[in-house]
Amino acid sequence: MHTLTHEYFRRWLTLYGKASEDNDPKASADLFALDAHYYESPFNEPMIGREAIYEYWNKGAQTLKDKISCHEILAVKNNLGIARWQSRFTVIESGERLALDCLFVVEFNEAGLCQTFREWWHVQETLLSEN
Repeated sequence: MHTLTHEYFRRWLTLYGKASEDNDPKASADLFALDAHYYESPFNEPMIGREAIYEYWNKGAQTLKDKISCHEILAVKNNLGIARWQSRFTVIESGERLALDCLFVVEFNEAGLCQTFREWWHVQETLLSEN
């Protein structure tokens, strides 16, 4: 991949969302390079490698359900995409319904896989009827 396109980034985000909604950690991890860096927070060390990303998503698959999401692409330049991501889900243990509002900064490698993923997010409890 020489230059990231808006369409490619849209498809990648759609696959990311489907993997999340389907609770499919393998499909999620397969979107990332073998040596990818995944920053869940700018203040934490990254998860490094597809296996670590798989474990992170697998934990989410076991603790979260009823996931829905949407995205809006804000920018695409060279190998970098920036998007706003919104998601709602239920925490299985507590039954809490939560909403996330995120900013994603995604860098792709030559193979079209995510090489570096950075996210900033805010969470809010929602009413069950707000889905």
